Amino acid sequence: MAGKPKVAHFVARELMREIAERGLVPGDHLAAEHELISRLGVSRGSAREGLRLLESLGVIELRRGAGGGAIISKPEPQILAAPLAMMLQFEGASLGTVLEAVNAIEPTVAALAAERRSPEQLAQLADCVQSLKTSATDDLTFRVANRRFHDLLAEASGNALLGILMPCLSWMSMSIGWYLPPAHRQRVADEKASILEAVVRQDSSAAYERTRAMLVGAEELRSGNPEAFDAPVVWVHLSELLEAYLNAPTTSRI
Repeated sequence: MAGKPKVAHFVARELMREIAERGLVPGDHLAAEHELISRLGVSRGSAREGLRLLESLGVIELRRGAGGGAIISKPEPQILAAPLAMMLQFEGASLGTVLEAVNAIEPTVAALAAERRSPEQLAQLADCVQSLKTSATDDLTFRVANRRFHDLLAEASGNALLGILMPCLSWMSMSIGWYLPPAHRQRVADEKASILEAVVRQDSSAAYERTRAMLVGAEELRSGNPEAFDAPVVWVHLSELLEAYLNAPTTSRI
């Protein structure tokens, strides 16, 4: 029989309920600590533990000083990658498993994006493609822009779950330690430009097929570095990547 939920979990659930009922958005403040203690009938230690739980999930930011307290923030999709990696580690999954999931889902994501994208999203995708085309000799810039394109495509799908899940899978694949030679980077940039062209025309069939063809073409990386694909998913690798990402300057996280 399951034990009684910890008081801190009760606090976290009640606060999430309050966020939903009051329609709070990032930047809004939760009630002060003493108000939480009085309203929920819990100890100061339990209230603080519940707040720290939400902070670890990226739901709130705890600030000190005037104007501080518990402030609502929007959890980043990458937050989900770490617990997913933990579950996959216990399943003995390989990093190739992550890429198989991407290959199965992303063509549909591209098709939805072609139907639902906004002018702003088109502009962001176009900026990514331009960055890919001009960074063939800059591995780090290319990798950031390449991942950003996939994330934006998922966001443009108009499906909130896919918009969260795909960046997680993209983030998890980073632990493979991709390195693409300049010639291959140029091909990837051309493939992304072709997908964007279909999305601009709202041609969902072409967007689907071009994305599928791009992913099939990426399979050649498996033959070039099979050890990376067969390596097991290890939670700590994703946790360390996430910590470095969250602590990096905002400009390097675009």
